[in-house]
Amino acid sequence: MKIGVAKMEPGRFALTFDASTIEVDERDLKTLWMRIEDAIHPEERAKRDERYKSFLTHLTAASDAGIQTLLRTAAHDDILVLLHSSEGDDALKKKLYRNMSQNSMKMYIEDLLFEFREGAPGYRFDDAMVRLIDTVEKMVSAGTISFPRDAR
Repeated sequence: MKIGVAKMEPGRFALTFDASTIEVDERDLKTLWMRIEDAIHPEERAKRDERYKSFLTHLTAASDAGIQTLLRTAAHDDILVLLHSSEGDDALKKKLYRNMSQNSMKMYIEDLLFEFREGAPGYRFDDAMVRLIDTVEKMVSAGTISFPRDAR
C-alpha cells in the first residue's frame, strides 16, 4: 500500500492511501498519530492515561474563578467528557457543578444522560483531554486559572 501525507495549507493535510485521499486538519492528524502510537507502543497509552488522571486530580485544586472560565472557554463536548470523567471523583465533580449556573447544570446533566448512556468512547475521551489540557495550559499562561503552589 502506498501511503502519503502532504501539507495543503497551514493546518490542513491530505492523507493518501493508494488512490484514496482524505483531508484532515492538524488536530485530526495528531489524533491519528496518537492512535497509531497506541497500537505500536501500548506503554505510551499507559503514560497518557496517567497524565489524564493527574490532570483531573490537579484540576480539583484550581481556583473557582478559573474553573468558571474553563467552563465558559472549553467546547461543550469537552466539558461533557470532563463531567463524565469526574463521576468517580466526588471532589472534582462537586467543584465543576458548583461553578455552573443552574441552567448550565441542568443542560449538562441532560446531555450527559443522552450522550453517554452507554459510556464514553475512548477516542472521545482522548480527544477531549488533549484539548482540555491545552486550554488549561493556555489559561495558566494567561493567568486566568490558578492552582495553589503545592498542587503543581
